[in-house]
Amino acid sequence: MRIIKIKEVCNTEQLDSIYALMEKIEFQNGDETASGLAKAAKKNAEAVPAGEHYQELVFFIQNILKNNSYLQTRLVPKFFSSPLINYYKAGDRYGRHYDISHMQDGETSIRKDYSFTLMLSKAEAYSGGDLEIEINHQKHRVQLNAGDMVVYPSNYIHSVLPISHGERLAYIGWISSHVKNPLALEVLNAYEDLHVALKKYDISDDDKLSIGYVKNKLQHLISD
Repeated sequence: MRIIKIKEVCNTEQLDSIYALMEKIEFQNGDETASGLAKAAKKNAEAVPAGEHYQELVFFIQNILKNNSYLQTRLVPKFFSSPLINYYKAGDRYGRHYDISHMQDGETSIRKDYSFTLMLSKAEAYSGGDLEIEINHQKHRVQLNAGDMVVYPSNYIHSVLPISHGERLAYIGWISSHVKNPLALEVLNAYEDLHVALKKYDISDDDKLSIGYVKNKLQHLISD
């Protein structure tokens, strides 16, 4: 698996609810949650992970993610981590870094298989601030609109380029998947592409059963 972009994970009504909750939470210096080389690379602000309104916001977004059929089908999530909610203003950035392999989430140790950014700011609200992901020494810039999401393997070096104008707000998290191997997940996604393509044809119920059966066997084969 390389980079997956998912359009409109949050709809307009959901975004309005998120914005209303965002007005009630506090932010702190982003380097409070960074360590090692990332601490020096990080220049942004983050939501303080405490308080009734913060918990309500996280619960609201987590429910959206857990009920997203595309995420469930394509990523086979085992856990969604607690998030970071990042805020960037002009001059802020997050230099080249990688995500550590595991994180402690309460009493649970979560393996970070896939990182994601759910954009909360509209594309026209800021300039700069592209997410840049490095794959095999090539840099891929990702631009998202409000409600859109990008997912990529957590072991890739990545960065958020400097903001030149406006404000950028994003919900960042990690997925521990039942499918640890990105190549195996790529195979599963290729099969799902075929599955979607076959839905265009008037195939029999027996054929539909066979298609679903093979997908289920594939998931058993490559999952933990």
